[in-house]
Amino acid sequence: MGLSHRIFVFLLLNLGFSPLASSQDLAVETVDFSIPKTIYFGGERVWIASQAMQNNSPAESKIIYAELVNRYNESVAIAKMPLEEGQSFNFLLLPTNLPSDNYLLRVFTRVSPYQNLEEGLVQKFITVFNRNAPPTVVAEGSRVTQTQVSNDIIFSQNIISGEVLKIGLPNGINISEVSIASDNPFLADQEKISSARAYDSIEEHSLIPELFGHVIEAKVEGASVDTTKLYYLSLHGEKSALFTDRPDANGSLFIDAGGMKNWKYLVAQADGNESLLDFGIVSPAPVTRFKSTFVFPELEISPEDQALLEQLLKGGQVEGYFVNEFDASLFPVVTGFVEDRVYMLDDYTRFETVATVIKEYVPEISVRTIKKKKEFRALDEVMDAGFDSNPLMLIDALPVFDSDLLAAFDPKDFEKLEVLTRTFYLNEEKYPGVMSFSSYKNDFGGFPIPSNGIYLDYEGIQPKVVSAASLFDAPGQDENIMDWRTVLYWSEIPGISDPGNSIEIKVPELKGKYLVKVKTTTRQGESKNYLQTFEVK
Repeated sequence: MGLSHRIFVFLLLNLGFSPLASSQDLAVETVDFSIPKTIYFGGERVWIASQAMQNNSPAESKIIYAELVNRYNESVAIAKMPLEEGQSFNFLLLPTNLPSDNYLLRVFTRVSPYQNLEEGLVQKFITVFNRNAPPTVVAEGSRVTQTQVSNDIIFSQNIISGEVLKIGLPNGINISEVSIASDNPFLADQEKISSARAYDSIEEHSLIPELFGHVIEAKVEGASVDTTKLYYLSLHGEKSALFTDRPDANGSLFIDAGGMKNWKYLVAQADGNESLLDFGIVSPAPVTRFKSTFVFPELEISPEDQALLEQLLKGGQVEGYFVNEFDASLFPVVTGFVEDRVYMLDDYTRFETVATVIKEYVPEISVRTIKKKKEFRALDEVMDAGFDSNPLMLIDALPVFDSDLLAAFDPKDFEKLEVLTRTFYLNEEKYPGVMSFSSYKNDFGGFPIPSNGIYLDYEGIQPKVVSAASLFDAPGQDENIMDWRTVLYWSEIPGISDPGNSIEIKVPELKGKYLVKVKTTTRQGESKNYLQTFEVK
């Protein structure tokens, strides 16, 4: 098909790849992650530096996941982050409607939790506030003081907003990470949490290696599964793509999106717009059960915390500039679809129905009335004859099964029409040609989603962050931009220079306590943290 400046619609062939693997086929993957702070407001980004390894080499997985779980063991947010050479720097966007509480942030690949629960599922608590859904308010709250405070971190006690503060780091040790960010006085347990401490069990699942991109799993429930039934799954966002599959004997379908990365939602349909009451999308997150002894810490505040929270809210509304890269490269596949003719609809007089447009301008397709309903017939140039049934009809990669509805639709928001005048093969299916419309905004041009179709907000792989070195830098000389940063420095940002023996930071205008955390590693591989706080008044 053709490539436009807005969307690229492509149809993927299933070349016999099976996403399932046995445990003997895959090397064990282990994961780890780091975040610069543990206190947030809804709508903020949780910046995450993560990695997935196989022994001492980068893992084969191309996706690593960050998930937020509430105290009721419900998943409330998930991010699909791209891995390059086993490394990722990306973020989880916190929903704005989360109630104020402590949540469990956990990181994993598609296979790691089932291979090694302890090292394949890593987590820690974070605190999230929502001013419209506040936590429990008590008369007198008790703020947490960080333990292990060290005098090896040295700085001046005269800390004034706008000035440069020089912080001396511990000498003679191997420093692995440094972060300077708003202190969280509401959460005592801020370190990594062992899976052995948190989970009683994990639900078994087939291993689904993600060697090319995200694999979408769907499930057809029911006493008897029709393995011949065809399902369509179209992904939509900056680009659109159509995939098909049939369920296996267990009712499972697996769609490997391959090079398809950034999308916002999907539409599922059964062949002929049949019912999808027994169809559902399966989350890539593992299903775990908490131990009865594992308790989420309660979040409580007191009236005296109001000033601090107002300051943190300001900081949560301001974030440094960064650039996302929308990777335009696609995993090479045989599309099987090279259009025979492209019609840019603005080149022609606009008519009020698709049927009229086809009759007036598109000789490769005819419009017929059969049993009082409009149908389309594509020309078969190979056989020098006409097909005897509807072609594959698409709008922004969305299959349309009601030709009569399409014929009567006003195509004013359709940008182009692409036509294939040969038999088109998609997996095992044969279609009598293709009639594919593309809209200006990749939003179906207002055409309704079929009545039995399922629309789901199901975001794709997040774009790679390509420019983050200045993410938490102080604003420039513009006096109209307030310095309300809550993260002042983080050594895990790609491209940032080695901190050496000292760090210089600009003190923000945001009042409150800041935690300097230095992670170190001994020659024996043991980790030790050095902590120190300072206050901006």
